[in-house]
Amino acid sequence: MSTKPVAPYPNSLVDLAGRTWGFVSEGLVSTSWGPLASLAKKAVILLLQNITVGQLSIRTGSHHYVFPAGRTGNPESSSRSHSIVVKDGPGPRAELRIINNAFWVRLCAMSDLGFGEAFMYGDVECDDLVSLFEVFLANQASLSKLDSRFSSLFTLPQRLINSYRFLNTLGNTRSNISAHYDISNEMFAAFLSEDMTYSCAIFPELDSDLKAGAPKVPWVEGTALREHLSSTLAALKPSKKHQIDVVRGSISESYDSTSSGTTSVINNSTRCTTPASPSESEDPLYEAQMAKIQHIMDKLHIPEPRYDSNGTVVPLHVLEIGSGWGSMSIQLATSYPHVQIDTLTLSSAQKELAEERIATRGLSERITVHLMDYRDMPPEWEGRFARMVSVEMIEAVGREFLEKYWEVVDWALDKKCGVGVVQVITIPEARFEKYSREVDFIQKWSKFFPGGFLPSLTYLITTLTSGSSGRLVVDSVSNIGPHYSRTLREWRRRFEERFEDHIVPALKKEWNAREGNRSMSRDEIDVFKRKWIYYYCYCEVGFSTRILGDHIVTFAREGPNTAYGCDI
Repeated sequence: MSTKPVAPYPNSLVDLAGRTWGFVSEGLVSTSWGPLASLAKKAVILLLQNITVGQLSIRTGSHHYVFPAGRTGNPESSSRSHSIVVKDGPGPRAELRIINNAFWVRLCAMSDLGFGEAFMYGDVECDDLVSLFEVFLANQASLSKLDSRFSSLFTLPQRLINSYRFLNTLGNTRSNISAHYDISNEMFAAFLSEDMTYSCAIFPELDSDLKAGAPKVPWVEGTALREHLSSTLAALKPSKKHQIDVVRGSISESYDSTSSGTTSVINNSTRCTTPASPSESEDPLYEAQMAKIQHIMDKLHIPEPRYDSNGTVVPLHVLEIGSGWGSMSIQLATSYPHVQIDTLTLSSAQKELAEERIATRGLSERITVHLMDYRDMPPEWEGRFARMVSVEMIEAVGREFLEKYWEVVDWALDKKCGVGVVQVITIPEARFEKYSREVDFIQKWSKFFPGGFLPSLTYLITTLTSGSSGRLVVDSVSNIGPHYSRTLREWRRRFEERFEDHIVPALKKEWNAREGNRSMSRDEIDVFKRKWIYYYCYCEVGFSTRILGDHIVTFAREGPNTAYGCDI
């Protein structure tokens, strides 16, 4: 992985423009040329004097700056050898260590995007990015001046290029998804829980892992993590000893019915509940992901099975847009034996592993994974599906195609009793238009769904209404965004714990398959690591402060739908 900006999808004029501008802007902002760096440094230091909440400490090779200043006088006069008086005040505290003067140029030229790239490239070090972002957010009003005309000069060309590149045509969409999810299954397995769910979980208590005296379970500390998972796909298969699906509810026929696991029969619909294996029960992330999946299944209100004149069960067809690695479809199929699922993905790596996991559980005849864009569904699927579910996939659709997305959902759902549930990362209404015009670190470098777009809740519902011509109506809305902060912390703990032993080998394996002749350097590995750590922390603070949301929206057909009922 190159440490310089390279367009991810070559062989087009747009990508040539993006690559050219990337090298030009990188050459300018990465410079540590004395006069330019000095000018940028003075501008940044002057602005940081506006910090009034919390504390930011900056150390260079010759100076130590503290904001707010702990004594009178220009902070420029404070050298490392001087005694720095630090104010004891409320609010978050963070420290930066400047490694390369290019940091000042990046920050001055590209604001928060510049800071993210400076961290990624090693121009600046910070041991606690979360606290740093909290300092920035607490002083947001006084620091917003850094978004200057000088900054816009650098970011406008990239915004224009990204806007054109990420118009999600059928060809681009598959490239965008593959750019993120085809990193390797092994890498994702290293930081996800055993169910391989890559979306927000629902914990029994918010942020209990941060409380003083919180129990240190092995999964958090990394002990069990090192022992349990290997870097191979074989690690994702269920233990023969327990014969229990890693997704709660799937149980082998040989399971002893006299044990603590239970199988309940509700009318003619069997729903299985089982204890987790020992490793699963120790993992709070796994439990939280299962709680989220169960919550969505409850919202779907899967009806009891129907029978034809011969007494044969009539399958209930469910459409899933965005397969992931199969956790949602596997749980649906094991919980409701009369359900038949078609699930769509644009990632060949996800499809391969999802099919393997589905086959291991004996569900291949009831779950079909399609490598298919949602706009390419076959004509015979019109009105086929009684239920539809999509978990954090809408972000990949793009603003220009969101109305089309709902048009397709309306087309595929049963015309009388169709019901759907979507889980969507969102932007608050007040930030929506500004977000739509800008390029930040996540949009440029990693993104939940690369090439995508986060809607506001209002925009999501407006396009649902217009795309379905009013035939779909919203039934309920809930925000689980605050749970994403801990989800991201859990991922980050696993990522850092397993980086050298599991992620680096997977990364090198993928690199060798792509590059062939040249080995991946340590510098490139470290850039990759810092990018992901920044991504985790950046998003954690976004969700904890509600700059980002994660909404679960249920919708149904307008008209009498007594089978769906009401949650209240």
